[in-house]
Amino acid sequence: MSGARRFFQHSAELIATSYAYPSLVIDNGEYLRRCEFDITDDPAALAAATRMKTRRWCAPGENPWTLARAAVDRILERRPELREAIDLVVVASGTTMPVAHPPEPEHPAMADLAPLVLRHIGRSDALGLDVKACYCTGFVRALQVADSLMSDPELRTSLVIATECGSRLATAPSNRSSFCFISSDAAGAAVLRRGERREGVGIIDHYGRTEADKLDWVGIGDDALSTVMRGSRAGGATRRMLLECAELLLERNGLAVEDVDWLLPIQTHAGVIEDLRASLGWPEEKLIWRGDVTGFSGSASIPAALAEAIERGQVRSGDRILSVAVGAGMNCGGTLYHA
Repeated sequence: MSGARRFFQHSAELIATSYAYPSLVIDNGEYLRRCEFDITDDPAALAAATRMKTRRWCAPGENPWTLARAAVDRILERRPELREAIDLVVVASGTTMPVAHPPEPEHPAMADLAPLVLRHIGRSDALGLDVKACYCTGFVRALQVADSLMSDPELRTSLVIATECGSRLATAPSNRSSFCFISSDAAGAAVLRRGERREGVGIIDHYGRTEADKLDWVGIGDDALSTVMRGSRAGGATRRMLLECAELLLERNGLAVEDVDWLLPIQTHAGVIEDLRASLGWPEEKLIWRGDVTGFSGSASIPAALAEAIERGQVRSGDRILSVAVGAGMNCGGTLYHA
């Protein structure tokens, strides 16, 4: 076996997961009523192409920080002993931008989410950092950062969080992209425990890159209130990069599709995910995608979907999972890991 993991002498074992969704359930009709720009696509055709039924949006008083806090609290309610064990907190969020979209609106110039999480769990002796500018790849990049830092034996346990509020970018009159139709809000969290390197446990491998020549194809508008999506160019690049990440991780770890239990990609446009599944020859019954009812919450969509799948018993301990993502920048990333 080759790949990034050959450099590490530890296993980063997934020992807890959690998710949090905001309170508003927005169906397609309600989205169209709230939308302040003209969607050029026929709404019925758009709903059919994306398979969208509902998305989850923040109500007043809800934001990426309240969602992250709720996800953390769910973990600590079940596993209170982890509060004192956490040595590292890594938070990914492309929609929390201090000054423009601060985590605490009453303190717009303060530090980002990781310090808030550390304060919330009562830890002043742990390391916290925020992962930015990866956008939809944020969770898989945060896993890579946490796993790499855990090569330090002093870092026993890591809390990785992704939290997004895409709804704040989905209805502004400055929008032009029908991609807004699937935008949603959520948080997802995972706890990794450092242990001796052994097969069948924890993170197997990860990969990522940035195609900076395409940095303006997908992103957030200059008003920080809208989504930029360069149509077919961005869609084509997204499809290619998702497939390349998946194929590379499988190939360099000597794995075939039948060796992996689940494909759990970003919960984006149904057409994009179907193209990925078909191109890989992946069985439909081994795909985890619930974007039709949760919407697409960017970097939070993978950990939230993972936590839900574990909670309902679909994913079991030891299952091998492949997660891939593409986001603004344009960034792509992927992780092979055991539940």
